[in-house]
Amino acid sequence: MTHRHLTRYRWHLLDAVQLVAIALLALALTPVLGHLLTLQSRLQMQPNEYFVVQQLDRSMLVVGVLGLLALAGVLVHAFLVRGNARAFAWSIVAACALSVAQVIFWSIAVPMGALTGGWSVASEEFESARQNWEYAIALAGVVTFGGLLALARAIVASRPIASLAIIESIERDAAVRLARREARPLNGDTRLQRDDAAA
Repeated sequence: MTHRHLTRYRWHLLDAVQLVAIALLALALTPVLGHLLTLQSRLQMQPNEYFVVQQLDRSMLVVGVLGLLALAGVLVHAFLVRGNARAFAWSIVAACALSVAQVIFWSIAVPMGALTGGWSVASEEFESARQNWEYAIALAGVVTFGGLLALARAIVASRPIASLAIIESIERDAAVRLARREARPLNGDTRLQRDDAAA
């Protein structure tokens, strides 16, 4: 496989990884936005009302899994752009933000759900469990959004200034000039020199 084909394959792979990572983060953030918008009203609900809402809203576990998949995508992105210092640095920032969000989700929010029997048992710790759950989801969402912004910066930094078509055109032009120089006769044919100068 030629260098040009490998380069093209690498750019297609990078495009796919970037698209998938952004899509996963967007899907993970969609329910979190709804959660943030209803945070205050959820904290004021009576336990029975809150249990009904929690039973209807089972999307948060899916959010956690999507966040893990997005983190994997960002790590693959960091590997693919490791030769570009700015893109790599922003990818690492995004990966760190998503890692922090995952730690918050799995170490604070999920145990609160387990403590209340999947939000079906009103224990003595209900109010603190509810607050821990709600604020953990909100904080993980905000940190995930920060990771999305960092990934966007990494993607922008990973893009070449010129498109591949322009780069290939420049390479072809340079190859033609080199071939003309190498084909120039030793006696200094002025016609070839004029053609080379005109090019």
